[in-house]
Amino acid sequence: MVGEKIVPRGFLKSYILKLLSSGPKHGYGIKPSPGGIYTTLHELEKKRLIIKFKEGRRKYYKLTKEGRIFIERFDKSLNEMKDRFRDFVGVMSQILDFKGSELKRMMGSHIKSQRSLIFILSPSLRKSLFKSRKLIFKIAQDKTKYEKLEKILKETVKKLEKISSEMYD
Repeated sequence: MVGEKIVPRGFLKSYILKLLSSGPKHGYGIKPSPGGIYTTLHELEKKRLIIKFKEGRRKYYKLTKEGRIFIERFDKSLNEMKDRFRDFVGVMSQILDFKGSELKRMMGSHIKSQRSLIFILSPSLRKSLFKSRKLIFKIAQDKTKYEKLEKILKETVKKLEKISSEMYD
């Protein structure tokens, strides 16, 4: 995982716009990383998603109408991602015949929220997760393949539990 970005490409722009949706801020109040913030703010300004204004000696940034529209779409996208993940967890717990609390325990207490799970995965792992989810839903609808799917998933969970337990040995 060395050298891979933890945060998906383009997320910094969305993050800045999200911060500005709560009101104007100056660059120091936004900075998630000292090096790239002003370059990113300049890009957002060029795209007319934010505007810069001066108050005293400081420069502040705030969302434009286009920036607010972007944030609405971004929030909708995050909510859709959360819903898909919730559906996935629900289907997995039914397939594996787990109670919700048991499944949460298996997923690990170190995952603070559903949203954080998506962003800590590498792009290739995220792609595999979403592809697996689609296939699980597709296969689960076919009663003739249901038992085979259940067996594969239970084996997979055992392997994942083994890897997880090795992490803390």
